[in-house]
Amino acid sequence: MIIRNVFGGPQSSATASHILLDDTDESKAKLTVLKKEIGTDYNKFTAAARKYSKCPSGKAAGGSLGTFGKGAMVPPFDKVIFDKETATKTTIGPVQTNFGFHLIWIEERTLVD
Repeated sequence: MIIRNVFGGPQSSATASHILLDDTDESKAKLTVLKKEIGTDYNKFTAAARKYSKCPSGKAAGGSLGTFGKGAMVPPFDKVIFDKETATKTTIGPVQTNFGFHLIWIEERTLVD
């Protein structure tokens, strides 16, 4: 999906999901274990999001955040999503934000310079 910026030009976009836990050492450790268990299995990722995520999207849609443009998420999350070095279709994290620790799954991404 191509998202347009306010001037009509294409904008970087991504379709992603996440698992959010609290900002504690225990949560970070739990996500580290989950990351190893999930690996590159999206079905395991969505099941874990439904079971463990503290974000309403985790319970409702397997952690799906839908498609969004660069700058729509908090900076640490956004930085990981839109870094060309970050792999897609695998479990990424834990990533810390002001909301807590996240595991992230990038289903697809379009980068525009």
